[in-house]
Amino acid sequence: MFEQCNLNVKKWLGTAFALGAMMTACSTETAGTSEESEGIVALASKKVGGSVQKGPFVKGSDVVLRETSADGSLEPTGREFTTKTTNDDGDFKFDGIDLESQYALLSAEGYYEREYTGEVSSCPMRLDAVSNLEKRETVNINLLTHFEFKRVLNLVKEGKTFAEAKKQAAKEVFGAFGVKIDVSSAEDLNIYNSSDGDRTLYNISRIIDEQPEWNSWRDWYNADDDIDCSKLQDYIDGFANDFADDGVLADSIMQDLAGEGYSSARKLSKMQGVGEDDIKKKDEANPDAISMRFSKSEYDFGILLFLNYMDLELCTADLWGEYRKFDKAMVLEGELIESGYFLCNGYYWDLTTKEHIDSLKIPIDHKTGNMTDPRDGHKYQTISFEYEGKKYEWMAEDLKYDSEGLYTWTEAMQIDDKYMTEAAEDSLIGETHQGICPDGWHVSSPGEWNILVDYVGDVKNLLNENWRTSNLDAAYGKDLIGVFYNRFDFNLMPMDTVYLHAQYHSYKPGSYHISVPDEDEIAFLQLVLELTDDEEEREEIESYLLPKLAGDFYVQVSVRGYSVEYEPLKEARVRCVKN
Repeated sequence: MFEQCNLNVKKWLGTAFALGAMMTACSTETAGTSEESEGIVALASKKVGGSVQKGPFVKGSDVVLRETSADGSLEPTGREFTTKTTNDDGDFKFDGIDLESQYALLSAEGYYEREYTGEVSSCPMRLDAVSNLEKRETVNINLLTHFEFKRVLNLVKEGKTFAEAKKQAAKEVFGAFGVKIDVSSAEDLNIYNSSDGDRTLYNISRIIDEQPEWNSWRDWYNADDDIDCSKLQDYIDGFANDFADDGVLADSIMQDLAGEGYSSARKLSKMQGVGEDDIKKKDEANPDAISMRFSKSEYDFGILLFLNYMDLELCTADLWGEYRKFDKAMVLEGELIESGYFLCNGYYWDLTTKEHIDSLKIPIDHKTGNMTDPRDGHKYQTISFEYEGKKYEWMAEDLKYDSEGLYTWTEAMQIDDKYMTEAAEDSLIGETHQGICPDGWHVSSPGEWNILVDYVGDVKNLLNENWRTSNLDAAYGKDLIGVFYNRFDFNLMPMDTVYLHAQYHSYKPGSYHISVPDEDEIAFLQLVLELTDDEEEREEIESYLLPKLAGDFYVQVSVRGYSVEYEPLKEARVRCVKN
């Protein structure tokens, strides 16, 4: 009897996996699986078992073993042996059968448990396998044995030995999915084990299972309608038929799988830099959660499948901004895309157009110049633009007067340090406040930041392209997955390369002299606002109440955008605007 571990997906999620690095499976997979001996050998009282898996076939599924001719042609003799799966793990066993040849054809048909949900499939599936039983006690029947089945038969007819045919077919099947590993027999694989071959089988099975969810013409899964289950069988048989003649999957099949691989890789691109140590730490921190290995496995296979089909290298930070033209069709969310461009944003290949790529470097209308701070002789680049009939001129660099460019709010405003915690009088903050800026210039106001961002269209257009970070989580958190250039020469850079903060001091005249009122006053004024129909009264109350609720303001320009906060910043930068 064969041995097996990890009898369900939850147990598998705790095992180790990494595509491209060979690892030892967790079970004793096969006792003596060498296919090297040739010549016909009759088998007496043979015992053989295995598992049937798409997801695992449910208890009671039919399994048939057909004897083949003693002439080695793999033609059936007409003798068949039948059994059923004994549990919902797809296990089956034949005990004490006599065969005139060691080569047997196996088929299994039944319903299966879906990989993600554990739900039983709406349609049954038939899977085939061909195997040399002479030195093996385990024959697993799965999608890969099904895909290679007709290919092996054809290769034997062409003169290959059975062992040669099996090895070649396995290599061709894996190669079609972009996987280059040495697996001599697909019937050795098990979706619950952890070798590269096992994980490839698992991911192929998962993608096949997901087809109805993302491919509109595949409708057998809709249980509310009349189900045509032949579509499911026709689909997987299409793989076997396509492999049979030349061992290559046609683009008509691969374009669907490549699209799914692309979607998975893009959705899970945060997994690109995740390593074994990261997974262990995550699992130890939250042992009750689903392991990150699940997403990592899906990402690895998806990106492998997509890159192999499209003949692309992995998109990394080194390729940021580079693009590739493609003319191999891909089905994405039910739409056939026959050609186009992929743009590398440092994390994944983004599907786009040449027009969009060209637009990324088109300058936003502005003029460049420079100014010199008379106080220390420091020379600054400047940019100027016109917005709604008014000209604005900004420093295109952070102010660095008497410091490295970081100031407390009171230093930036050039007022007493006590106003970091105390309310400031109206007279201290003017409508246009010079603060630490040189004569003729002033600290940029919230309104001017608003105008600036509105003019360039997106705060990303203020960034210097050299801002990029290796911290993928931070980039995602700041909505900075993309390609954009310093089209406005504003040279905005984060204050750090980890959290990507970019904070700038500003001011809001008239909002510093009001102390925060008690809760009763606020509640009363808000109630009056709800009840009054007098517009003048409403405006008066709102103008009185708003600064009380808001407190002290500053503008925080982050690489994601700008926002007004309540507490004065203790450390931020300054951009000056010409009066």
